[in-house]
Formats: sequence, structure tokens, C-alpha cells
Amino acid sequence: MNQDNCHHDRLKILLVEDSADLQALLRAMLSEIPDVEVIAIADGEAEAVRFLESAGVDLAIVDLELQEGSGLGFLKKTDQVLTTGRLKVVVFSNYSNLVIRHRCLSLGAHAFFDKSFQIDELLTYVQQEASARG
Repeated sequence: MNQDNCHHDRLKILLVEDSADLQALLRAMLSEIPDVEVIAIADGEAEAVRFLESAGVDLAIVDLELQEGSGLGFLKKTDQVLTTGRLKVVVFSNYSNLVIRHRCLSLGAHAFFDKSFQIDELLTYVQQEASARG
């Protein structure tokens, strides 16, 4: 698989979010971070898994409530789909009680951010991931 060399160090993001408004907002905010590229957006679990299988995603930002399936279902499938350990998955959801957080982390999520007040923390996390690649 031949990659375009000038983009080899970009952090490639898959956004798994069912709200079109939030998709647009997050894409705009993420595109302002240097060396970050949103390469795919999915609003359902099966579509998100398909992107993972083909797109060379580095970081998936996943909502728990989706049009089809769920973020938890996506997390369960990432283990089966991925053979490389380079993918990181973070959850960005309104459902942030401790039980849900623990479940996501136990399924392999690297971090959990609450939509209602942690968007800045999410963006900082993405920025740090992009910087770590440089």
C-alpha cells in the first residue's frame, strides 16, 4: 500500500458520530489542529468498522449512541478487526457515568470525554497525539 509521503505523519481520524451538527463542528475544530486530518465520518457501527478495515485510521473518536449499533459495539469489534496496535479509540459521549466509563475503558478505549463539558480536553488530546507523531 503506497502512501503519499508528504502526509505520512498526519494523524488520521475517523469520527463516529450520528449528529450531523456535531460532525460538522468537530470536523471544523479538528481541521484547525496542525497535522490532523479527518479522513472519514460514520454515523453507525457497521460503517465505522468498514472504514477501519480500509482507511488506515490512527484515532477513532466515537459516540456511544449511533444511528445503527453503538459505540460499545464498535469498541468490541475493534479488537477483532485490527491486527496492528497503532489505532487509538477515544469515546466522546453524554453518557459519562462511572459504569459506562469503566466499560468503555475495559473494552480498550484509551480515553473518555464528556460531550457536555470536555470538548477542549478532547481537542488537547488530539493535539498531543498529533505532536507525538512528529
